[in-house]
Amino acid sequence: MFHVNDTFFNADDLQRYFRHFEAVPGLRGCHGQRYAICLADAAEWLALCLYLRANGGSVMPLHPATPLKAALRQARRGNCHQLLFHSLEEPISLTLRSGDTEAVLVQMSSGTTGEPKCIERSWRSIDREVRAYIQHFPIAQTMQPVIACPVTHAYGLICGVLVALQRELMPIIVTNINPKYTLKKMAEHPQSLLYSSPVLINTLLKLLPPGQRLHAVMTSGAVMPAPCFDLLRQKADHCFQQYGCSEAGCIAINQDMQAANELGKPLPHLQVRAGRKPGTPGEIQVKSGGRIINTRDFGVFDESGNLSFLARLDDTIIVGGINVYPQEVEDVFLQRPEITDAVVFKRPDEYAGERVCLKFVARIPLEISRLRSWSTAHLSPHQVPMDISQVDDIPRLDNGKINRRQLIEEPQALSA
Repeated sequence: MFHVNDTFFNADDLQRYFRHFEAVPGLRGCHGQRYAICLADAAEWLALCLYLRANGGSVMPLHPATPLKAALRQARRGNCHQLLFHSLEEPISLTLRSGDTEAVLVQMSSGTTGEPKCIERSWRSIDREVRAYIQHFPIAQTMQPVIACPVTHAYGLICGVLVALQRELMPIIVTNINPKYTLKKMAEHPQSLLYSSPVLINTLLKLLPPGQRLHAVMTSGAVMPAPCFDLLRQKADHCFQQYGCSEAGCIAINQDMQAANELGKPLPHLQVRAGRKPGTPGEIQVKSGGRIINTRDFGVFDESGNLSFLARLDDTIIVGGINVYPQEVEDVFLQRPEITDAVVFKRPDEYAGERVCLKFVARIPLEISRLRSWSTAHLSPHQVPMDISQVDDIPRLDNGKINRRQLIEEPQALSA
């Protein structure tokens, strides 16, 4: 069935879990009930998720590191009947709301551009996504999935675990946070397919022993910085990227990445609209089951029907009426060998409407005025950052995303 680190769980183990769940009063008769689940044991969490899915229960996954107060807050926002916090035997009752008419997976949006919100997707719609994913991505049928991302997140749970189980493969779920352990698991399986985030992938590439290569890597959650992508192309036989959103699930898969922002072709069960080349970009819109979902992402299709990402609508900086896409500016600064990380964001400007701002991490102190002068030779005038500051670290979420909204609201640092 599946591995968690070095432990294998077969079908008999899963049935033992199921019998145990049936004996727990709060889980018996789970049909129509909604559970927020925060368990430290990844095998127990996954078995419980599969049990509830099979018996008409709804699930709100919570990352195992979530503290109790935050778990209670999220469970209430998700309208859950019970919170299972590190124990099945001591459920916390939350509400007497009526039961769900259809079992759902409840997810919290990342909140990188606004307040997080609860999003519900039926298990039926997720099954449809899994079937379309397998149909659209047949090359992975012969690869061993190694899932080095949280299986409490839709990316790891649906595209990693549920797709693998439907393919009759045995996913390896890595919860060991040591990146060298992930490399070890991949080396044990020469035909492995790694599911992870750009942040961990970048770390793995830097730790990869000389002469060792990665067979296949799937990235998602954020566009890779150009230096990381270039390194991935050098050290991996297959470079994949998938794009999606909480409301629609996986939207597109690129099965041969040639550029970091290429998202590939949409899955066959979806209708996707965006801008067309040549021309202006447009918001990526997804029609799924009669519902239209506005992703708030700028994208364009090329003549072959491949989708590319440009920027979040919320992150796009409009300087004097001209669009500036943060990733383009970040990639230019990351060309400098001293700079190891960079983020571009916007602030209001009295004259231009908005101005470009930059925070960067470097191996040595850099003179801001010289850096700005350098950038004028590599960027268009409207792309040149007006506010520049060197920092020790740029905080990122587990999926590699940056909360640019938070950066906008931080006090401004002085720049030369």
